[in-house]
Amino acid sequence: MTTDGPGRPFPVGGLPTVRVDSDAELRAYLDAYPSATGPWRIGAVTELVAGTTRRRSVTLRDPDGGEAVATFESPVGAPGRPDGEPTTGTLDRLMEAALGFGAANPPHHPGSVPRFPVPSGRYPGRVEVPLAILAVERGERGLYAPPRVVVVDGSSGEPYAVGEFPGFDPDHWPPPRLGDWPPAGSRSLAAPVLRGSVARLSACLVRIFAAWDSGNEYPHRLADAAEVAMLFGRLDVPGMGQYYDRLNAPFGRWLADGAAGTEIRGRVGMSGDAPES
Repeated sequence: MTTDGPGRPFPVGGLPTVRVDSDAELRAYLDAYPSATGPWRIGAVTELVAGTTRRRSVTLRDPDGGEAVATFESPVGAPGRPDGEPTTGTLDRLMEAALGFGAANPPHHPGSVPRFPVPSGRYPGRVEVPLAILAVERGERGLYAPPRVVVVDGSSGEPYAVGEFPGFDPDHWPPPRLGDWPPAGSRSLAAPVLRGSVARLSACLVRIFAAWDSGNEYPHRLADAAEVAMLFGRLDVPGMGQYYDRLNAPFGRWLADGAAGTEIRGRVGMSGDAPES
């Protein structure tokens, strides 16, 4: 069996089908989980449309000539962003909007770094983006707890409000150090793998946030939740988890419950520290 790393079957978790909503997301998935010997090259593609579902069986080849087959599934006419762009870029757009709005509305802390958005528990239909602090102390780069948070419209990406992060105490500076930077899980990743991981996370989060806001289930929601948890473990420092929970603890528990019910093993939700296996 061809794997994307020691002991990990491909597709991730040995899933029968993988949800993607665009060609860009399919490519991001392949980039995020390369073979053990390098990036995948797409060979034969077989497509079948049945009712409202589009299914593509893709033969993949690794640099050593090994093969794997992955089946990608999406709703016919799967929605992207309102401007027609794929949802693989949504995460970057939200984080950039949050950072820009924070900088334009002082006090703005040097070294501010936007972390991943969480559905707002205070403003329905919006997400909250923590602005953590990246700093160097004694020659070591570290991520420090967020003193501010920006509320952004989850659909348009327009900033809505900015304020102190819940529980932040300006009299105790600097805030707690959360871990080394870059995160251990991403430190050795090749650039295409890192870009693919962020793009895949973005698309999964768009579906997860929509399900959370609407209360509607969708096929692959549990698999998406598990993959989101795994990608958080790859791209974030474990210490951020408790700060996401301060913004929306029920969402964190819901995500963790979904992740725990699958065969994909990774960090549980946004605050657990279970290692990948």
